[in-house]
Amino acid sequence: LVSIDDVKGLMKIQTITVRGEIQDAFDIHTNLHISDVAFQASFTEAHQYNVFGSSTTQTDVLFVELSSGKVKMVKSLKEPLKPDEWPWNSKNRLIEGSGLFGQYLMTPSKESLFILDGRLNKLNCEITEVERGNTVIWVGEA
Repeated sequence: LVSIDDVKGLMKIQTITVRGEIQDAFDIHTNLHISDVAFQASFTEAHQYNVFGSSTTQTDVLFVELSSGKVKMVKSLKEPLKPDEWPWNSKNRLIEGSGLFGQYLMTPSKESLFILDGRLNKLNCEITEVERGNTVIWVGEA
C-alpha cells in the first residue's frame, strides 16, 4: 500500500498481510511533490513491485524498490506543465506503464515525452516537439 502526503512530503509504504492486516514498512521523505505514481512488477524479484513517482514541480522521477526500500532518482526529464496549464485534474505530470509485462513507462514534460526503462531504471529516449502531451495511452506490446 503506497500513500502520498504532499503537505508533509511523505510517501508511506505499508504491507498487507495474508490476513488483511496493514503493517508499516517504511517512509520516504521527499520534496518532489508527487503528481502521479505507476507500479511495475520487479524484474529481479518474484512477486514484488517497484513504484515510480512523477513530480508536479521538478524534473526528476522517483524510483522505489518496494521489497528493499531502495530509492533512486531518474533525473533531468525537463520541466513539467505548470498545474494551471492542466486544469482537467491535479496530475499535471502523469506517469504510465506499458502494461502488465512491459518494461517501459512514459511521462511528459512541457514540450516532450520521455520513455523510461523500468528494467534499468533510467531514461530510454525523449520524443521532442510534443507540447502538452499529458494524456498518453500505450497501444500494442512494449
